[in-house]
Amino acid sequence: MTAKMSARITSKSFRCLCIVLAALFLFAAPASADNLLEVPDPETTQAATQAPATEPETTAAAAATTNAPSSEDASQALDELQDQYNKIEDELKINEEKLSQVSSEKKQQKKVVKSIYNQIDDTQNQINLLTSRINLLNVDISNTNSQIGIITSQIGSLNGQIEATETAISDKQTALGEAYTLLKARIRAMYMAGNGSTLEFLLTSQDFSTLMTRAELLRRVAQHDNDLMATIESDIGELENLQATLTGSIAQVQGKKSELDGKKTALDHTREDVQSSSALLASKQNEMKAQYNEAQKELNSMDKESAEYVALIRQQENQLDEVSKQMEEYIKQNASKTTDPKPTREPVTDEEGNELEDDTPDDLPTGSTKMIFPLKCSGVYISSPYGYRTHPTTGEYKLHTGTDFTAGGIYQKPIYAVRDGTVIYAQFQKAYGNFIMIDHGAGVVTCYAHCDSISVVQGDKVAQGQVIGRVGTTGYSTGPHLHFEVRIDGKTTDPMNGYLTLP
Repeated sequence: MTAKMSARITSKSFRCLCIVLAALFLFAAPASADNLLEVPDPETTQAATQAPATEPETTAAAAATTNAPSSEDASQALDELQDQYNKIEDELKINEEKLSQVSSEKKQQKKVVKSIYNQIDDTQNQINLLTSRINLLNVDISNTNSQIGIITSQIGSLNGQIEATETAISDKQTALGEAYTLLKARIRAMYMAGNGSTLEFLLTSQDFSTLMTRAELLRRVAQHDNDLMATIESDIGELENLQATLTGSIAQVQGKKSELDGKKTALDHTREDVQSSSALLASKQNEMKAQYNEAQKELNSMDKESAEYVALIRQQENQLDEVSKQMEEYIKQNASKTTDPKPTREPVTDEEGNELEDDTPDDLPTGSTKMIFPLKCSGVYISSPYGYRTHPTTGEYKLHTGTDFTAGGIYQKPIYAVRDGTVIYAQFQKAYGNFIMIDHGAGVVTCYAHCDSISVVQGDKVAQGQVIGRVGTTGYSTGPHLHFEVRIDGKTTDPMNGYLTLP
């Protein structure tokens, strides 16, 4: 019995109609309740009509007795009708309760799904915050590592300066020792000669020329002594400066070492923070995955033709459209441009490494050269191609922004980078689940959605053929598959139009 029929049956007008029909049926039919659903026999009716009208009074009385229902029979028939009506009424009430319960369950399912979606939104916000935190911590780690490198280099430079200063101090001390030795010898010689020796040395000259020569010699000796004293004095000053420099350099080294220890300690704490945040992020991603599974379970249990189910699917589709727009803007802001220099083609070589002539057409789409297929499992086929399509549930005609690949046993199969590039996005996203975007240069970005797990992080340099994740069914997905996109300057294009070929 459909809901509409039940509604009609339970209406007051229908109930009144039932009572009227019952009354009419009561007075038009034989009195016996056993004959209410029986059809009269034509032969019996004809015989009764052709019988002679003997004893009219008796016959009339008998007929009256036969055709007119007694009050007892009428009451019994009404009671039976009422009983049947009451029985139907009870059944209708039971059906009303069941319908109400079903309707309530549907509303409850929709409420549960919406509640789960709200939880998913909250979890997504937490994931975004954790991802931002981890990115900031990684930037901090990178900066700290750079600072550690600078401080280590400074310590090395200071240690070099200390070593050079210590060598210079040693040399000065040696030179100063030699100068002291010479000075002490001169002082001893002068003491032994006495004050009159210089005058005697001049007066004993035989001629003027000898006098002048001796005078010049004495002047030079005196100058040498003065220079020796000046050198000693200068060496002492330089030695004091060198020792002061050495003391300062040692203090700087100690300060730099303390700073280095502090940076290393901070680095350890930051790494621990990254580890704990990453563990919490993984937990939140698993939590969201469980929430999606729960929501999908509720969706699968709903009536696929109900307005509630269609509304929820339409909500998912709208969110996918919104995410697609966000992806386009994100790529425009964070990826390369078609105006950038295009990557040079790698030379084509044979097995022995000899270069061959490259016959790759020059009119292929941007970045399409050397793009391998992202999956290596057998039996891969396209479950949903790129392009406009009518959604089977909502009936809306809209663009499917990528190509869906699937196969038997594809769940958790490796996903490979189709070309060399840089990961510009690698995290859980509400609609696309575990989601990866790789920038290949010249404005070409490939996208990998609904992954079960991700093996790369934002900023990683990946090589063609490197495993970047595994096939899954996270996000808005009805089964394990890879949703693959090629975007040029953020805008989608058909991945099978010159980029990929099914293996």
